[in-house]
This record gives sequence, C-alpha cells and structure tokens, in this order.
Amino acid sequence: MPGIEIRPLRLPPPFALHRIDAGDVLEAACALAPDAGAGTLVLAERPGLLALAVVLEPEQPLAEARLAFLVGMAALADALAAHCPPERPVRFVWPDEIRYDRSRLGGGRLAIAPGCAEDALPDWMVFAAELIADRDGIDEPGRYPDSISLAEDQFAPAGDIVESFASYLMLYFDRWTHEGIEAVTNRYLMRIDPPLLRGQRRIEGDALVEISHAGATRRIGLTEGLAASTWRGAGGPRL
Repeated sequence: MPGIEIRPLRLPPPFALHRIDAGDVLEAACALAPDAGAGTLVLAERPGLLALAVVLEPEQPLAEARLAFLVGMAALADALAAHCPPERPVRFVWPDEIRYDRSRLGGGRLAIAPGCAEDALPDWMVFAAELIADRDGIDEPGRYPDSISLAEDQFAPAGDIVESFASYLMLYFDRWTHEGIEAVTNRYLMRIDPPLLRGQRRIEGDALVEISHAGATRRIGLTEGLAASTWRGAGGPRL
C-alpha cells in the first residue's frame, strides 16, 4: 500500500497489538475491552486509512477520566509531528479534528463502557483515531482541497507513527499521575486553532473555555463536540 509499511511493531509494555483487516477499530477495541484489558491496541492499515484504538482502564471517575481523550490526542499529534517535515504544523479543531498544514488529516473518537455514571469508575474506555493514509483512489485530488494524507507529505511509515504514539501515550499518562492533568492538557491546548495568547484558553472540567480579545467568554463542552464528530463520514475521515 503506498505510504503505508506493514511490519512488526516494537511496542512497550503493556501494549498488546491486535490487527484487523476490515471493520471499525473502535468497535473492535470495545468488543475486546472487557476481556483483553488495558493496553490492547487495535490497528488497521488498509488503502486510504490508518486507524488505531487503545483500551484504557481509568483510575478516575468518568467526569475526570473523559479527559483521557485529550491525552490520546496530544500523544497522537506529537507522534505525527515527530515524523513529518518540521515546517508544517499539526493542529487541532476542538475537540477531535486533526489538521496538518491547515488541511484535515483525520480525528479522534472516544467510547466508554455502557452504563457508567459521571461519578463512577469506568470499567474501560477506548481512545481511537483515524487518519487519511492516502488519496490514491481520487481521480481529481484538487476537488478535495480541505484534506490531506500521510502519503502526500513525506510522513514516516505508519509503524513509526504508531510506535511513537504508544510511547507518548505512556509518557503523558505518567505525567497526569505525577504532575496533574494540566501538564498534559497544556500540550493539547498549544495545538488548537486558531492560536490564542497564553491564558486565553483553558480546560475547565471537561470543557474548553476561551476568552476573546474583547473579553467575552465562550465555553464548549467535550461531550457535545465528540458527539458531533464533524471531521468524520460514515466510513472514516471526510475527504
């Protein structure tokens, strides 16, 4: 597959790789989660798509544990930034869209064990992400100026990105434990578009709070944003 190298991956413990050839990585990880447990990493590499999902077992009540989504996004963005031309920015559109050089590259999703109350400990959660691997099937790429693919801009092979993601994810969960969630959410905030001055944007609870230059305050919920999933169509990232 152009732009995608399928090879054995070197993943740190406790990650356990589970490859799938078809289907949705999020659904596959949710099915595995009750028995396979934390660290199960479902990976799909197929024409046009690089998708991954990792099972998490939070140690916080759901209201706080939901911020693991931002941890996953920060880890993925830093992995992408480590394996692309350095002059091109990797950015976010709150809360779940990943943009590369102002074009849509993909996004993230979150699933939570059914029936979990906000003040209860989730049995499991799944962070998933889908990236446009290539657009080789498009006859006229100019018809889709708002999107871009990994293959089009000299990204490293997919295996390198996934390995880096796993390492960053472990690092950022460790920082959450020892330094507090702000140590990680700040990594996320620095990538949101449009850029704002330090102090004008923060995470409060599970919402993004922004203060405009005129002093107006805007609050945008994480749950509502994830439900909209505007970056994604029925089969994956929109072109």
